[in-house]
Amino acid sequence: MRIATVIMLLGLLAGIAGSQLAGLRLGGVMIVPLVTVYFFLSFATFPVFVLSVIAAYVSLWIIKRRLLLYGRYLFIVSVLVGALVPVLVFDQLVIIAGIDAELTQIEFVGSVLPGIAAYNYHRIDDERRVLDMVASLAVVLFLTVVGIGLVILVGLTPLATVTPPLLLSPESDIAAAFDLTVTRSMVPVIASDGVVAALLIGGTALSEGVRSRYGLRIAGVVVVPLIVLAMFRNSWMLGLWIGSTALAYLSIRALHWWTLLYGRVLLAFAFIIGLIVSISATVAIPVRHGLLPFFVGLFAGVTAYNFYLVPPAERRAAVLVTGGAVVLLAAVARLLVSPPPRGLLHTVSQLDLLVGAAVLVAAGYELSQLERLRPHQSIDVQFVDTK
Repeated sequence: MRIATVIMLLGLLAGIAGSQLAGLRLGGVMIVPLVTVYFFLSFATFPVFVLSVIAAYVSLWIIKRRLLLYGRYLFIVSVLVGALVPVLVFDQLVIIAGIDAELTQIEFVGSVLPGIAAYNYHRIDDERRVLDMVASLAVVLFLTVVGIGLVILVGLTPLATVTPPLLLSPESDIAAAFDLTVTRSMVPVIASDGVVAALLIGGTALSEGVRSRYGLRIAGVVVVPLIVLAMFRNSWMLGLWIGSTALAYLSIRALHWWTLLYGRVLLAFAFIIGLIVSISATVAIPVRHGLLPFFVGLFAGVTAYNFYLVPPAERRAAVLVTGGAVVLLAAVARLLVSPPPRGLLHTVSQLDLLVGAAVLVAAGYELSQLERLRPHQSIDVQFVDTK
């Protein structure tokens, strides 16, 4: 897990430098380092990701021409396309190339990354798009070289067992290639591709429905369904997400006040803090595999950044409505999947129901207040005859 964290931090710093010095997007704030981490877990990731980005880019190009979408709506479409297109790409590779069908798990690899990358490439001027792609590949190559060196260095020392393994886990291709695997339990598969895709779409619809009607940000576009799946695997992930989000939020507030940095740089810093806090907490909480805390740290960063963008008067509503969305989606997901013994809601108790009901009531109250403050859509206008 330390190796993946170092790769992620270096990639985020490279993204900050590219954005500040050359105005590059590198496919998105966390795309390049995250794809590199995926590549080490499975060597099939890179060709699948490239094919998925191409498919998502062409899909968005067609959608833009036919529907004239732009801005936020185009971003949401790109996220949905990014969640669905990789499934088709994986399925074709399974048929054509005989790739192991277990690679079709899309909870992380195929969730939003190709769509976000395609969306960012659409926003770049034609003459800079190729430069951005070349720079992205160069950073991937640099991180790959650094990552291989770290795998060998850490894998041959006692550091390999200090934290739960991620790139040294039994299912990691890079660890298997150097015969440096650390035996730990694997992350359980609790849902099929169809269920995961349905939860992603449902969570996106819920998030955007609240934002469209009330202008209120809740966590991130797909953070809620992904955090529900994470806490179903390990109940500690919910508390880890909340704590990491709080510390990342306080950190970016202090950074912005001190430096006036904003936008992509502040988002990258939120990722860095969320990741460091989440990984550091694994020494105190029972975690057998590094995958969950690694991604929970990233989710905490994007959640903290979204909360920071909410006006102070609406911040309490954003927190409570996000909590209500988590409870609502968890209730729906619990009907579709059965969490393992270590997962939250493995057995549903009265306390779980009471806490969930209390959160939903608080969220409902905040939504009712926002509804009351909304301007009426229909206003009766009387015309006076002045003749």
